[in-house]
Amino acid sequence: MRNGILTQAAYQRSVYRKLKDDHPGLPEYVWEHCTKIPASGEELVVSESLMTGNEQELFVYAAARAVTAVAAKGGHPFGVRVSVLVPEQTEEESVKEMTKILEGMVKKQDIQILNILVQAAPDIRTMTVSVTGLGWAGEKRKAYRRKYEGREIVLVNPVALEGSLRVLYEKEKEVRERFVPVFLSKLYNSKNDLFAVRAAEKAAGFHADFVKPVTEGGVFGALWELAEETKTGYEVDLKKFPIRQDVIEICELFRLNPYQMASGGCLLVILEDGRGFVESCKREGIMASVIGRMKAGKDKIILNGEERRCTDRPAEDEWFRICKGGT
Repeated sequence: MRNGILTQAAYQRSVYRKLKDDHPGLPEYVWEHCTKIPASGEELVVSESLMTGNEQELFVYAAARAVTAVAAKGGHPFGVRVSVLVPEQTEEESVKEMTKILEGMVKKQDIQILNILVQAAPDIRTMTVSVTGLGWAGEKRKAYRRKYEGREIVLVNPVALEGSLRVLYEKEKEVRERFVPVFLSKLYNSKNDLFAVRAAEKAAGFHADFVKPVTEGGVFGALWELAEETKTGYEVDLKKFPIRQDVIEICELFRLNPYQMASGGCLLVILEDGRGFVESCKREGIMASVIGRMKAGKDKIILNGEERRCTDRPAEDEWFRICKGGT
């Protein structure tokens, strides 16, 4: 199979069609990470995030994805549960340090760590982390279908930040040989931006029609998924996508496409007053830009200067090229 999350076609064949009749709560789309569970007149929003790697910050990356997914679904995150499978040679001190880093990050988000389950296995070389995010959405809301045509699309937070942070760890020697420490320090200190809870709450305040986290596969993959979920086309301008200069230079060094790279903390927001939302974000120091508009039909168009092309189906995340020892 392709690296990363199961493809939508494979999910439909092997999971959804076999289970949907007996399990009506099963999501139609493989990339849907959240479930809403009625509980005493309220809704409990539950999300899952699964990641592999060896970085000490892996707990943080997975937790940020899970927490952001809960907020994007209208939940108010209150806790995370962490399960981790580590190679048997992993030192206890390493687990202690990862726990300390996670605790420091979630405290800033006013979120509780509800459990951390650690298990060592003799036959693995790479750590696997699963994080469940939980939040309350208040009273259960009636679901209804919106018409998205004509709505503006806003991209919140810079693309490929998460992927670039992971590249810094995996390729630290090459990066430090190329860039001076002062250039890298700002990127190293950007992990808080992976938690997009405040941005999701602001989107709710602007009556957003749809909020989608951008994670594995990058913004190109997320745009395709957005169109599939809303059953609406779009037209976006690549030159308007928010991206940091340090991220651009990291990606250029290793010949990575930042628009197909893990972008935890990034949100695609569909709403009527996109420009008003962007200005509100900027007043709080949140990077955001109106990148285009939803269109009737199925066309998924990306503009880049005079070039006009259709979006490809979601591809394998660029991060896996680094994992395979590429570039």
